[in-house]
Amino acid sequence: MNTLIFYLTTMVKDQFRETGVTKKISHVNFGLFSPEQMQQYAHIHCVSKNLYNQDSGRTPIPFGVLDSHMGISSKDRSCETCGKVLADCVGHYGYLNLELPVFHVGFYRSTIVILQTICKTCSRVLLPPQEKKHFLDQLSRPGVSALMRKVIKKKIVEKCKKFSHCPYCEALNGFVRKSGMMKIVHEKYKSARKFVDPVISEFQASFGSAIEYNKELDTFVNKAQEVLNPLRVITLFEQIPDQDCPLLMMKPELGRPENLIVTRLLVPPVCIRPSVVSELQSGTNEDDITMKLTEIIFLNDVITKHRATGAKIQMIMEDWDFLQLQCALYINSEVSGIPLSMQPKKGTRGFVQRLKGKQGRFRGNLSGKRVDYSGRTVISPDPNLRIDQVAVPELVAKILTYPERVTEANMDLMKKLILNGADKHPGANFIQQRETNIRKFLKYGNRKQISKELRVV
Repeated sequence: MNTLIFYLTTMVKDQFRETGVTKKISHVNFGLFSPEQMQQYAHIHCVSKNLYNQDSGRTPIPFGVLDSHMGISSKDRSCETCGKVLADCVGHYGYLNLELPVFHVGFYRSTIVILQTICKTCSRVLLPPQEKKHFLDQLSRPGVSALMRKVIKKKIVEKCKKFSHCPYCEALNGFVRKSGMMKIVHEKYKSARKFVDPVISEFQASFGSAIEYNKELDTFVNKAQEVLNPLRVITLFEQIPDQDCPLLMMKPELGRPENLIVTRLLVPPVCIRPSVVSELQSGTNEDDITMKLTEIIFLNDVITKHRATGAKIQMIMEDWDFLQLQCALYINSEVSGIPLSMQPKKGTRGFVQRLKGKQGRFRGNLSGKRVDYSGRTVISPDPNLRIDQVAVPELVAKILTYPERVTEANMDLMKKLILNGADKHPGANFIQQRETNIRKFLKYGNRKQISKELRVV
């Protein structure tokens, strides 16, 4: 039976139909990418700070951050990994190794909390065996909610802060806090109590001969701090036993504490950071992410050169601080507390800025998509409507459509709607033959001829 269907100028929402599901998801795990997983996930190791070869074709340089093995951003070339064109290639990841580890700006607070919880000598959690077993039993109960875990974690951190000596190695532990931009200090030799610890007294006494020759040192000895740089922190985190990880709310199989420190960066596919060819100037405008990656590779090369030539430690530390800043801006470009000497000249957009806010991916692109057959308007009560009726503005009703099947009972009405067309309400926008699925737009066709040919076969 050949039935003609055409679209009336009103919208009816289809009911949800559940598809045949053959598999059921039991749970979802969130973890941390280890450097080894990043290398397995990536297709290429990026080492070159240059973007293009010095030729007329401006081809991307091999092993650079625009290498064609990571995908393409232009229509006239194909991907060297999968061989597909721009419309079909989803892109491939690369990776780059950092010469020195840095703190992850997103996990910075979590890093400080873990350091407050563990011993800064043996890396064990600062809890006696009995209390440790008590908390592990609480966390291993089935059905422990996320809120309960949060409460237990708070109790563990508070108890660990009260221990000035490690229960296992008897090492002295003080308060851990952040200092300046992305720096962590351990106030090991600072004592607020009347009773001064023998270890602190011994440390202060070791400066006796130095203070005799320089009296100004006396004021600084009481403020002595231990700087916990990323190298020191990653060494401490690697020593944390697997059985202590649940007390830090981490599962060793999904992510160890040392994965919170960045030693390797994933380079995203080229298709999410395209190069825009400038018609006014000879060259291209590169994405902020691409430029930040080239800066990170450049700093890597500088640090490598300074270490190889035996440069002053002060120069290497300054380069390390700058590498730390660039890696933080790569992820979140709104980092606070940047010194004036290190302030970027122009603002950039990091990954956090791409995702969050009204213009971000979630609210701007996923939730607020512009699609056909949808609209929104102001609604208000109307005394002329029945309780089961909804009014639609005429402008919206002329655009939004729903399919109506042609039958013997509604033939006259359907012909009238076809004659009205797309500009007059009530009318019709399209007519579609069920057999061929060819759709005719009624705004430009011969509506009188179409209405005469309308039939139910």
